[in-house]
Amino acid sequence: MSLIPVSEVEPPQAHSVPVAHDLTAEALIAEARAHARRRRLKIAVALAVLAAAAVAAVLIGRATTGSHRVAQARPRPAAPAAGTGIVTGHLAACFGIPPTNGRRITPGTVVALRGHITWKPTEPGTWMIVYPKGPAVASQHISDNYDQTFRFALPPGHYVLAGQYDPGSGYATFREVTVTAGANLRVDLPNLCK
Repeated sequence: MSLIPVSEVEPPQAHSVPVAHDLTAEALIAEARAHARRRRLKIAVALAVLAAAAVAAVLIGRATTGSHRVAQARPRPAAPAAGTGIVTGHLAACFGIPPTNGRRITPGTVVALRGHITWKPTEPGTWMIVYPKGPAVASQHISDNYDQTFRFALPPGHYVLAGQYDPGSGYATFREVTVTAGANLRVDLPNLCK
């Protein structure tokens, strides 16, 4: 058996492969760590935004509840029924009827008719008022033109408010009005008596 001197033995080439493998592994590990940092940062930002939104929701809820309590503490006028508007006003006294006890009190009835006033020619140069057809949507008798007002809760739409004095035939005064839901309108019927 013979011995080979150490100087004659070739060094193995395997050392170069592990060095390249170590550099690639270190680069991958560094990239994985950077990716993990970015992922943790994104999660932290998302949690911070979510916490801020939750705090804002709580504060808004408290502010809304607080203002709702304050609003309920004040007395409110009666609200119109859902989907209706309120129309109030006076029926003016008729100047064509003599005064009673120093005041012109001319009782009458105010009606609300759904629709528009139209005009119909009767002869050349003469026109006649045509009131909407159909039954009155609302009606109220006025016994004192000064102290009493009419009040109607009407669905949205266009109406003719017409007044007829007692005793009388036909309407003596009118006004047209457009009602919207939740509106409070003041419509006084003028004196058109002669």
